[in-house]
Amino acid sequence: MHWADVIAKRLREAPEGAQHTIATGITPSGHIHVGNMREILTGDLVQRAAKDIGLNVRLIYIGDTIDPLRKVYPFLPESYSEHVGKPLCNIPCPCGNHSSYAEHFLEPFLQALEKLGVEHETKLSHEMYQDGQYTEGTHKVLSNIDTCRNIITTISKRELPKNWFPYNPICSNCGSITDTRPSSYSRPFVDYHCDKCGNDGQANIELGEGKLPWRIDWPARWDHLGVTCEPFGKDHAAAGGSYETGTELAKQIFDNEPPEPVVYEWIQLKGKGAMASSTGVVVTAEQMLKMTPPEVLRFLIAKYKPVKHIDFDPGLGLLNIIDDFDRYERVYYGSDEGFQTPEERRTYVLSLSDLDEVAKVREMLSFDESGDMVLDTSGLTAPVQIQYRHLVTLSQLTDDLEQLKVIIQRAEGLDIDSLDVHSRKVFDTRLDCVKFWIENSAPEGVVFSVRKEMTDELVSGLEDSEKDLISRLADILEPQEWTAENIHQSFYTVAEDAGVKSGAIFKAAYKSLLAKERGPRLGYFLSTLEKDFVIQRFRLQG
Repeated sequence: MHWADVIAKRLREAPEGAQHTIATGITPSGHIHVGNMREILTGDLVQRAAKDIGLNVRLIYIGDTIDPLRKVYPFLPESYSEHVGKPLCNIPCPCGNHSSYAEHFLEPFLQALEKLGVEHETKLSHEMYQDGQYTEGTHKVLSNIDTCRNIITTISKRELPKNWFPYNPICSNCGSITDTRPSSYSRPFVDYHCDKCGNDGQANIELGEGKLPWRIDWPARWDHLGVTCEPFGKDHAAAGGSYETGTELAKQIFDNEPPEPVVYEWIQLKGKGAMASSTGVVVTAEQMLKMTPPEVLRFLIAKYKPVKHIDFDPGLGLLNIIDDFDRYERVYYGSDEGFQTPEERRTYVLSLSDLDEVAKVREMLSFDESGDMVLDTSGLTAPVQIQYRHLVTLSQLTDDLEQLKVIIQRAEGLDIDSLDVHSRKVFDTRLDCVKFWIENSAPEGVVFSVRKEMTDELVSGLEDSEKDLISRLADILEPQEWTAENIHQSFYTVAEDAGVKSGAIFKAAYKSLLAKERGPRLGYFLSTLEKDFVIQRFRLQG
């Protein structure tokens, strides 16, 4: 059974007809990256699984826009030092085109969610406070400060300051939320002194002139929204962490049960560690969706159980992810003769980003007694797959779409203009993604340009032994049928006859065509080029 179905099954234990709310939250303090996406996509996968078994469920994304700017991050100008400590919703936009700092980073993230087919409601924490949605929860907390203190100190095993007060007012003078010291509460006002500017003031909890500290804000949110399930990072799940204190606060202060926890591991960026906006170690959601189709990003999250960390490589590793997705798609449609499991087919279904396709699948969906998905795909037509790796090679042969279609017809036997609407959409999306990936993330060895004419530079770059090898290769290739397999085998034939390692002739061929010692897989690559052009080049002509 897929991990999302396991969680959905646990949610089904609630009374029949119960409203389930899955909540996720991210502070838009910087670029929202692929690591952040694991949280909301995990929530969405559980939401889909719950809907598939008929549960009444919604997914809410909370942008923690009232959280403060904690420091001047590497991507910010030093002028932002004056805004450190202020809520993100009250800080100017870095580019000047949005209403606030928070919106600047939220907008591309929300656009990414739409492309990913994530059905959700967006709530912004500063609006929730300003609209009075936290008022009753805040009043409960400020009326039970000693109980809150006891829960946090007992569970976290850390002492709180003697003057600890569970509310962070926003200074009415300088706008700081981190430098104010609250002292007393008389509904609806919290008295405070600001250490930054010296202001003495009152914050009105009903107007959102402050917020609860995180460990208390979280269970207050569960209470107000009726949260029944929430994914969160492993840091919150540590012993004595915010989920453990939140659980007791939910029970003792808000008279509620905590939500079903879904703890997830980090996504590591290959060679750089865990992604974090504050350090600049990120691949943003926007960048990811420019280099790979949205269903592949969903697949990356759906394939692994949340407790397993993911190593993400935006270079060659990305090609492996897409190859894997394509195999799962073939498994789903029954066109892959390799080992198949119900979980693989379920993973593919949960990876779909087109909501119309999701709706169609849901109509045909059922589950057996063990909880595995049952879906008859015999009447479905599998989309035409155009291998991403091949497209990486083919797209670098020409910038002209019509010429590229001719090359694909010759290399793949595929007429692009005859594709059905869905398959053509897949092709167009992949072509755009391939071009972005080549320009921004592809390793140097993958990027190439075929030298259209034989030049003195190319000739002088070849040793005499290399010229001899590719000349022999031309003689063997000329009578051959122009297929990748024949071309590939010819290299080994020449190497054996000449008594050299095959790598020597590969190197010579690359140098004569690309002025590089490495490049794409030669058999397939050469089969995409005109035979006469290749033969002439290997004879140092043209």
